[in-house]
Amino acid sequence: MSALQQLITGFSENKTQETYIKIIRAIQETDVLWIAYSENSNNYFVGNENGRAAAYIFSSKDFFDKYCAHMESMGKKIMAAENPVKYRMMLFGDLYRAGFDCIVIDNGQHYLNLSLYDIIRKPVPQTENKQARHIVNPRLLRTANFIFQENDRKNIDPKLWQILFSEVFKAEYIIPADTKELKIKDISDGEIQVTEDSRIYFPVLENSDGKKYYPFFTDWNEYRKYDRETQYTVMAAGFKDMASFVAKGDGIVINPFGVNIILDNEMLKTIEQAAEELKKEQAVISVGEPKEYPLEMVRKISEALWDKEYIKAAYLKLMMRNNDSSYLVALEGKLPEKPEQLYDEIAENAMPNANNIPIDFIDYSSEFAQRVFKDSRPFYTTEKKEDK
Repeated sequence: MSALQQLITGFSENKTQETYIKIIRAIQETDVLWIAYSENSNNYFVGNENGRAAAYIFSSKDFFDKYCAHMESMGKKIMAAENPVKYRMMLFGDLYRAGFDCIVIDNGQHYLNLSLYDIIRKPVPQTENKQARHIVNPRLLRTANFIFQENDRKNIDPKLWQILFSEVFKAEYIIPADTKELKIKDISDGEIQVTEDSRIYFPVLENSDGKKYYPFFTDWNEYRKYDRETQYTVMAAGFKDMASFVAKGDGIVINPFGVNIILDNEMLKTIEQAAEELKKEQAVISVGEPKEYPLEMVRKISEALWDKEYIKAAYLKLMMRNNDSSYLVALEGKLPEKPEQLYDEIAENAMPNANNIPIDFIDYSSEFAQRVFKDSRPFYTTEKKEDK
């Protein structure tokens, strides 16, 4: 039995913070770990644990082999990716950019499901002055890997394809450019002027049939699989740019050394249409009281808010988008300028008790919240705490 497995076994019998910290340290420092990897998607295998995207990591190869045999019996094809300790933190960063929320250690044994952000600090996405190398698309990559890891994609829920197309439509990408013949004439007020004889070339990938595709990449890690020698300059591109590239060749390919999504002109039209349809569907929203009050989830949210003195109250509703439901939690107080990290922290604490229903958060001061939560009583308030 591995030292990490011994710690997990002990933790299952007596859950103490001291043991949990030792487990985190062991995950970070164990010489070798094995992670489930999908040959079909060329990325880590994505599982679903209470609505969260999960990676499966093992403290011994024997534990992985047993899990692999179990998955094969269910028609899932996976392999072991060995991760030595010197690449450990790179692994967890890679899981973030691939859209994972949690990791499961030693599934099939005494196992532990823990948040990825108990191990690393969740990066805050850049929104201003963002360089191309900082582009990431966790939702796109997570959805694509979940679909393409399946051997038989005929039975994939059409809604998943629609979500994938929507993410492809919204995403920013990294593209390579040969700028050796780009000649700068002048730089003034942050604007670059080039000479008339300047040229920029965009490389293509050719398949065995002689068809040529322009490569697009979801993030820096995927791009580096292509340009290991740093031959090219990187530029940012979006969905609208894809059409101009498709007109010059046979199509574009997203992450050619990963999930390998090939798109031609007809597919671009389909994606744009699907994204618009999803946008219209999500615009139809109704909000009301949950029929079954999620008491345990509310308690977990309240626990997460207890030490956040800037949150004065929290309110709960059930939100319906067509046939999809989610809990809508409004937070009253002086929220951080970028509250996404706060929302994620609360959700991580509450999701295991949310009955597989997603949790959405909103600022109570917003116009929508003021309309939806008018005359509602908060399930959490600091009034009693302040009176003590």
